[in-house]
Amino acid sequence: MNIEVRATGLRAMREKHKLTQRELARRLGVTQNYIPALEGGHRNPGPKLRQQLMQLFQCGFEDLFQVVMVNPVDSHETLMKPAEEVPRARAS
Repeated sequence: MNIEVRATGLRAMREKHKLTQRELARRLGVTQNYIPALEGGHRNPGPKLRQQLMQLFQCGFEDLFQVVMVNPVDSHETLMKPAEEVPRARAS
């Protein structure tokens, strides 16, 4: 299985912050062509870029990204969902 992190929420977050693709690319230090490739799912951001995006937009991982497992044999994709938080017991 291959694991991919896709920037599925990037376009909405960029538009919410009123940034053009050009301005976002400039702030991240990437080429202008890289942003539409990320938004279109043709490229996947590496760990450093994911961290930069979360810091820039002051948001969590799930607001910008989806983790997908891809079967290399048949290209079947399975969306990975975050584990539900388990409430901690309070000390009495």
